[in-house]
Amino acid sequence: GSWDVPVYMSNLCQEIIQPTKPIKAIDDPDGEIGICILSALNLLELNSEKEVEDACTMAVRTLESVIDYQDYPVLAGENFTKNRRSLGIGITNLAGFLAKNKLKYGEEAALQLVHESMEQLQWNLLNASCELAREQGPCEKFQDTKYARGLLPIDWYKKTVDQLVEPVYNMDWEGLRERIAKWGLRHSTMSAIMPCESSSVIQNSTNGLEPVRSLLIHKKAKNGILKQLVPNYHMRKNFYTMAWEMEDNKGVIDTAAVIQKFTDMSMSTNLYYNYGQYADGNIPLSVIIKDQLYGYKMGLKNFYYAN
Repeated sequence: GSWDVPVYMSNLCQEIIQPTKPIKAIDDPDGEIGICILSALNLLELNSEKEVEDACTMAVRTLESVIDYQDYPVLAGENFTKNRRSLGIGITNLAGFLAKNKLKYGEEAALQLVHESMEQLQWNLLNASCELAREQGPCEKFQDTKYARGLLPIDWYKKTVDQLVEPVYNMDWEGLRERIAKWGLRHSTMSAIMPCESSSVIQNSTNGLEPVRSLLIHKKAKNGILKQLVPNYHMRKNFYTMAWEMEDNKGVIDTAAVIQKFTDMSMSTNLYYNYGQYADGNIPLSVIIKDQLYGYKMGLKNFYYAN
């Protein structure tokens, strides 16, 4: 079918997965260059269902206008962006969000909270895109997507995630399914979880879905070295998951797996290995390979750095 569009590559940070087509010449009208149009929702700032809905609508509508507003130096980039209108809206400050709720990565209650939060976000992003499609029509290549076949993230995720969190939903997915069947979506994809490294410096958040390396972090920026204290330090410092103190990566991978369930592109998921936790300070290759296989088993599409 027309929806069977393979993806051969990702971007540097490993969160973007888009179909591309090599260009034969600089002005090749058939080529497609994947372009990331990104934004991240700060979990610590969203305190009610209304705020989540408003933030998602704002992100979708703002990025929608960027697609038409910006200049494209290469036709293949414009071709891709204007026909597929792929958005990647992610999350940031997950470590701060979990600490605020007194939860550690991978705990049952933490995975439950992440499931509820991500379900709400992805549903609202899709709903906002469907609303835009009702106003302006679906994107040109909407038929290439799984959404066009009536499928939703709750249908196509890797079912092993059910071992972590029961598939119980709070949002009206069937109502949304009917609306998408009627109006389509304005965008081919809605979500991707990017690193949020530079933006975390500006808004003093923990970046992306990362556990923190230390409660006081030094970050290099263009104007020198900045000191950054984790959010809610005084009240929540004991609830932060420290990256280098984790016994293994299971908590991070399980968290990422639940997030991936409601993310239609991919994620910048980093793993952490502390030499001090292994005999002779050697990290066995088998440990790293097991993490890769476990991540694949739980539905992760990509990994980013092994730190």
